[in-house]
Parts: sequence; C-alpha cells; structure tokens
Amino acid sequence: GALGLADDWFRERAVASDGAAARRLARSVRPFGAPQVLGPALLLGYLGGRALDRPGLTAASVRVTAAVVIAGAVAEALKLAVGRVRPIDTPEETDHFQPFSGHDSFPSGHATLAFAAATALDRETTAGWVQWVAYPLAGLVGWSRVHDDLHWASDVAAGAALGSWTARKTEDAIRVRAERPGRLGIRVEAGSSPMRLGARFSF
Repeated sequence: GALGLADDWFRERAVASDGAAARRLARSVRPFGAPQVLGPALLLGYLGGRALDRPGLTAASVRVTAAVVIAGAVAEALKLAVGRVRPIDTPEETDHFQPFSGHDSFPSGHATLAFAAATALDRETTAGWVQWVAYPLAGLVGWSRVHDDLHWASDVAAGAALGSWTARKTEDAIRVRAERPGRLGIRVEAGSSPMRLGARFSF
C-alpha cells in the first residue's frame, strides 16, 4: 500500500530510462514469468526425473508445479476481483479500479509466477547459488513489467509477495500431506457385548 503512493515516481523513472539495452534486457527476462515457458520447463524436470529414475527430482517438480499453478490461480482471481487499470491505459491515474471489468493490472501475474517459481526452487535445493540467481531473475521480470508500462510498481510488489507466500504455503502443505499418507485400519473388539467391527481411514 505504501509503495502505491510512489507508483507515479517509479513509472516516470522506468519510462525515462528506456533505451535499446533496457528493451533487450526486458525482452530477454520477460519469458521467465510466463506460463508458456515455466510450464514446459517444469514438465521437462518431471519427465527427466521419471526417465532417469530419480524420484526426488520428480517429486520436487510436482511440488514446484503445484506452487506455481496455485499462485497463478490466486493472482488471476485477484485480477478479476480488483480490476485495476494498467498504466498504459491510464498513465495519470494510479488508483483507477473497476472490479470485475476485465482490467487486470493488479497483481502482476508475471511477477507472481516468477517469485513463486524462485521461492519453490530455493526450497527444493540445497545449492546456495540458486537463490542468488532465482530471486534476482524474478526481480528483473518484475522490473520488465514496469519498464514495458504494463504494470505499476505496486502491482509487481504485490505479485512478488503473493507468489513467494503462496509457494511457501503450498510446499508446506504438500510436505505435511506426504508425511501423513492415508491409512486404512481395521479394528475388531470383543468383550461381554456383541463383537464389533470397525474401519478407520485417516488422511
């Protein structure tokens, strides 16, 4: 919310710093927040784990995919409900909201997916260098959205927070569920009363 007060300032700086190098950088990092790129990459990780008989890689790919998909779904729901107009459409109005109108500036979907993927990957590996690549790359994805005048800075910040938080919660939930697999138990009780047979399923 506080960052929203500086949306104009960030937009002016992003537009003023436009140039050939900035356009090339924005164009090169933009795909890392797109489902068309993240989807095949995660599918490749899953198939690689199955082909190489590496269940750890397979399971990690499933968890990262779930984190990204859920974060993206939440972002799309918020976009629909909030209805913030993109800066390219109303450059002088940072607080133009039209709920359920089809406007979808808030939050940034690219930033949400990029930070969800970065957070999930960071949690899935013990390699220290991953965080120094994944998070800066996700940050550049967010910057590209402001540079391209498609999102306000607060859209990007909200997407980054949403992506990271959702990815953490999703991964935690999946890991807890994996540690408590469903079990079917049968219990027979006999005593002075008639025999009783019971079944219990825990999940």
